[in-house]
Amino acid sequence: MAHTNNEPTSILVLVDDLMLATRIENTLRASGYTVRIVPTTVELLATARASVPSAIIVRFGAPFLDWEGAIRAVRDEPSLAAMPLLAFGPHVETESRAAARAAGATRVVTNGAFFNGMPRIVAALLSDAALLEEDEA
Repeated sequence: MAHTNNEPTSILVLVDDLMLATRIENTLRASGYTVRIVPTTVELLATARASVPSAIIVRFGAPFLDWEGAIRAVRDEPSLAAMPLLAFGPHVETESRAAARAAGATRVVTNGAFFNGMPRIVAALLSDAALLEEDEA
């Protein structure tokens, strides 16, 4: 399990793809996290304000998501500004990766790194531990 206290660590995920959402939810739940998937920035902010998750994960580069606006909105919200926020997306979208960092993502990783090491990457995000060099691109 990725954490040691008795209460599950909650992860809020902004993703618009059902297959990705299912894969993320199943992987993180198997690692002991509670997971809430939301498909829009509006729902992400409302849910985060109401439940204050332990971390937020955002898919960058998705054409129908305002992922950059979501990251900026989280950073602009006083109760969420220091929240660990991981952005993941295609390795070929170097401009999107840079935009995610500029918007305020704590960590930015490629799809391959995220899906190959999701529990470890999320645990590192939550503990503020350094990721391996090959994880961050």
